[in-house]
Amino acid sequence: MADDAIYNYVQGFIYGKYSRNAFWELAKFKYPTHQISFHTARALTTLKFLEGVMVYGEE
Repeated sequence: MADDAIYNYVQGFIYGKYSRNAFWELAKFKYPTHQISFHTARALTTLKFLEGVMVYGEE
């Protein structure tokens, strides 16, 4: 899973740590993730590179 928090909620539900209602409250998106997954080489051909930015000194 892309989001470790969601994975932890699923595990908690499976092991009985969370009720079904508590799980769904925890699993609701609190912020947008903007994650897109491309599963085939053909899907990747739909992408178009627009620009790149060099970033220095960020920690």
